[in-house]
Amino acid sequence: MNFLSMKYFIALSEEKSFTRAAERLHITQQTLSAHMAGLEKEVGMKLFVRHVPLELTDGGEVFYRYARIFQRNELALRRDLSDVSGSESGILRIGVAPARGQVLLPPSIETFHQRYPHVKVLLSEMANEAIWNALKRDEIDLAIARVTGEIPGMVYETYTREEIVLVMADSLWQQLMLTAPPSIDWKEPLTELPPFMAQCPFLINSEEDIAGALARHLFQRAAFEPHVMVESENMNTMLALCARGLGAYFCPRNLAEAMIPKEKRKELHMISLREGSYDISFGYQKKAHRWSMIGNFIQLMKRG
Repeated sequence: MNFLSMKYFIALSEEKSFTRAAERLHITQQTLSAHMAGLEKEVGMKLFVRHVPLELTDGGEVFYRYARIFQRNELALRRDLSDVSGSESGILRIGVAPARGQVLLPPSIETFHQRYPHVKVLLSEMANEAIWNALKRDEIDLAIARVTGEIPGMVYETYTREEIVLVMADSLWQQLMLTAPPSIDWKEPLTELPPFMAQCPFLINSEEDIAGALARHLFQRAAFEPHVMVESENMNTMLALCARGLGAYFCPRNLAEAMIPKEKRKELHMISLREGSYDISFGYQKKAHRWSMIGNFIQLMKRG
């Protein structure tokens, strides 16, 4: 029995498909099947019920539980040895939202790679809640996300403050201003969507997204039924649609300003929202020995 077979077994258990597990592992299905047959022969029992989707047998459930423990211990062993030997090698697994990663990470990863050329960075790009779930399952080492509820056994460090705004093209803004009451002070953040915005089309992310969740919260409190023109997870696409005047888009100000060309920004309006501010934090598991590379990466990002 070896760690490679356990790695393959864990992937197959989680994917419940030889095809998907082989793709995840970047091996052939034949190689994966041979490893599983050898593993079952070694432990003397069937680990999978082979129908679609695959299911673990009772023995497979027990084996999976211990295989995850072995996998975590092997990773911890390799990292502790790396720190002791000073070899500065390994794989740093980071979970981050796609747009946030695109804007915030490239400079830090570049500097990190220059200092620690033998440490590979593995990015997992996903929605906010999925990031914390991945950290709980030990699938990533470092989360960069909004803390929606503290998880036992985790350590949090505040990184930066973000603000969700409602972005719209000047053409849409001018159209809305024809019916906007003059009493509205646009310098003050909106506490709710005013009734005259009933004619405004909206662009939103999914409810798992921070901005998407706030949009739905404001929609529920609105005195009208909002018209959602497009829903997508791709911020680049949504900002492009927004710039064309197709709708007003809820998104973080810092990400929008970084992704929109400077000459185009003056053609857009960004409306502040009272409930739009929140912290983005680093999160990692609380362990007796934290791998030094987690702290090193955090410090690089904090220094900017």
